[in-house]
This record gives sequence, structure tokens and C-alpha cells, in this order.
Amino acid sequence: MEGLISLFLFLLIILFSLECFLNVREHFAQLKEEETSNTSVYAALDRMRRDLFDAGMGLIEAIKLQVVEGVNEEQGKLIILSRDKDLLVTDNLYSGQQRIITSDARKAKKGQMIGIMNPFGGELHSVISIDHSSVVIDSPLASDYQAQNSCVILLRRVCLFWDESRGAIRRKVNASPAQPLLEDVASFSYEYVEDANLVRLCLTLKGSEEKKYETTVFPKNTAMASNIQQK
Repeated sequence: MEGLISLFLFLLIILFSLECFLNVREHFAQLKEEETSNTSVYAALDRMRRDLFDAGMGLIEAIKLQVVEGVNEEQGKLIILSRDKDLLVTDNLYSGQQRIITSDARKAKKGQMIGIMNPFGGELHSVISIDHSSVVIDSPLASDYQAQNSCVILLRRVCLFWDESRGAIRRKVNASPAQPLLEDVASFSYEYVEDANLVRLCLTLKGSEEKKYETTVFPKNTAMASNIQQK
């Protein structure tokens, strides 16, 4: 009888210990999954913050002339523009012209935005074809541009948007395919407060919609352009 009682107590201890071990392992797995999710979210937010910090970089004069906007919204997508590369153009450009002669043609990529500007204004186009010595834009130039006081620049266009059907935030650079920045997203929203020059980002993940991840970014380059305009 004593042996049976001892064995029974031993089995109880083993079962209790096993249950505790399983509970601890499940809790650890939940914590690990939550930590992985948090790491992915913070990495995505950091990538979006860096994109927004680049907004308007090298485009202060263009923003002042209202040729471009460092940050804007197009069809539910957050668009961020910055200066990518300059194209060397030695010939004057004329209204109606679509082919731009440049020795830097290989710097451009098909589908990339291109800006033509002078001290008085400018215009934006898209690159539709490239050869070894010229770039062809999507529509004729609206004005004349003298080579000595004009510049031709390639823009870096970052597009951030929520792919609701796939539950993912996607990031698209220029004409390249949109890549998933963060998956398992339940909601994603943004707000650009132009007067305060602030961009607010907010997202939630599937399975934990009650927990919101938020960040606010102050794009300094667009702020500098705004200050110049006010002066």
C-alpha cells in the first residue's frame, strides 16, 4: 500500500510538472511570436521614417517654385519624392521637344520621373525610352529652357500603400514592382498635416487589432522649402 501511494503521488508530481512545462513553453512561444511581430513592425516603421526624412531632399528650390511636392497623396497612396541624379544637358530645350540629348542618359531608367527646371519654374515628365545619348519623355515640353540657367534632374519616387486584399503594406520605388514591406496587416493609415509639416502613420496587425503602432515624422526638407516660401 505504501508503495502504491508513493507511486501515485510521484505520478501526480510528474503530471503537474508536465502541465507547468507545457504552459511555460506555450507562454514562451507567444512571447517569441509577439517579439518577432514587434521587430517586423518597428523595422517597417523605421523604413518609412527614413523615406519620409528623405522627402524633398535636393528639391527645395523645386518645391519653392511649386514644381513638385516632397510629400503628397495620390489615389490612396503616400508619395515621397527626392532628388536622385542630375543629367548633364548642354543644349537648349524648346517647347514641343520630347527627346533630351544628354551624355548621362544611362543614369535614367524607364518609367522614372524627370524634372526640367529653371529659376522661374519647371515641369515634370516620365522617361519612356533611353538610348546611349538621349532620353525620351512621355509628353512634349511646355516651355523653353536655356541650358545655362536650367537643370534636368531624375527623381526618386517612393510609393507606400496598403494592399488590403493581401493584408500587406507595400513599398514601390520608381517603376520597380511593389515589394511587401510588412505582412499580416489589419489596417494602415496615414495623414499629412501640411500646415504643421507632419506625417502620421498608424497600423495594426491581424490578431491584435486593439494594439496600434503609431509614429509621427517631421520631413525637414519640405519644412525648409516652406520657410523659404514664407520669406
